[in-house]
Amino acid sequence: MPEPGSIKTIRAAVEAVVPPTDGAPGAVELGVVDHVVENMELYLPGFVDLVAALLDAYAAGVRPGAAFAELDPAERDRVFREMGAEESQDLREALGAVLVFTLGGVYSEWTGYDRATGHLRPPAAWGAMGFPGPAPAHSSYRGDG
Repeated sequence: MPEPGSIKTIRAAVEAVVPPTDGAPGAVELGVVDHVVENMELYLPGFVDLVAALLDAYAAGVRPGAAFAELDPAERDRVFREMGAEESQDLREALGAVLVFTLGGVYSEWTGYDRATGHLRPPAAWGAMGFPGPAPAHSSYRGDG
């Protein structure tokens, strides 16, 4: 289980990737932090703590003594840009995990799927994009038609 401070840092990163805009909820308001943390830990146990430590280390370079969660949006963007410009593939992939899992949580069925009932309510992002949602399976794809 990731450290509470690490989850706070990942929450700030998720907010930086998809902030609330024009009255629309951001990734944090949609509960995507849970998706990001869960999937990062499934990918590699301890990965949330590692990525949070990296974000905090780069934050200190942007504003000495500050943790990533304490940075303003422009400073968080600067951390992302500096990490993304590194030569280390591992470092870029750590940042990429935050981006991919955040965007995946916002634009996939994740925010509309009720895990308790199995009911899928189309996420707001789908309507905003004009995506009608999944289509019923085609019998020829299932092999019975």
